[in-house]
Parts: sequence; C-alpha cells; structure tokens
Amino acid sequence: MASKEPHILGGKLSLSVVTPEVAAFEGPVDLVVVPGYDGEVAFLPGHAPYVGLLGAGELRAHLASGGTQHWFLAGGVVQVVDNAVSVLAESVMPVASLDLTKARVELEAAMALKAADEPTTLAKEKAVAAARAKVRLAERAAGGAVASH
Repeated sequence: MASKEPHILGGKLSLSVVTPEVAAFEGPVDLVVVPGYDGEVAFLPGHAPYVGLLGAGELRAHLASGGTQHWFLAGGVVQVVDNAVSVLAESVMPVASLDLTKARVELEAAMALKAADEPTTLAKEKAVAAARAKVRLAERAAGGAVASH
C-alpha cells in the first residue's frame, strides 16, 4: 500500500524488485532505500554504479507518481546502473501483509535454533535478524511499537 506523499525529486529511477518466485515490483521511482548488509543504503537519480549485499529490513520506494511503497526484504543483492535499481531478493513481501503474531512465533523459532558450528551459527543469526526485522515492521504497521526481543 502506498502512503500519500508528494513528488519529492526531479529525475527518475527504474526499480525492479524480484525474488526467485515472483516479480514484486517494476516501475519508476524517485528514491529507493534498501536494507544493506551493514545498514540502509539510499539511491537517487544519477547515483553512481553500485553493487551490494542485502540484509533483512525494510525496502522503501518513493513512487514517481507520489506515495511510498514499503516491503519487508531479506537477503539478496542490489545493483544500480544507469538509473536502474535491480533488487534481487531471497524473500520480499509488502509490510502491510506481515502478521505480528506469526512474526513473533517466527522469531521464537529462530532463537531456538541450535548453533553447533559456523554454518549453523550463521544460519541462526540470519534467521533471527530476518525475524526481528519482521516483528519490528509488523509492530510499526500495527500502529505501535511493542517491546520485542
């Protein structure tokens, strides 16, 4: 769902958000903010070429027609070339479709995963980070931040 905001910038980016299963979004935008592996990264028209890893969090895109789209995103890569932003994500879903109860259950399950060696520790950390991001975004979408793990 797009929030109502005025057009904010001159120029446009072409945004493509895809997963292995679905094309989540394709269209013109003014601004894109992705959850980079080490923090948020924003792209405006005219951005230099860029390639980066994605973490778990919120992908925001200010639509060229006005309003902002919000998605939960986990893992993948982002590439920017010639005002085209390509987001290749492991998973993506609209923030409005997140269920807070399910997100909390997912977080508890992720925290309960066993971590016996480096690969399982990394998998647990990735699952916990994604679940925490889902809980945070679902709480915000529900209208209030409730204490989380």
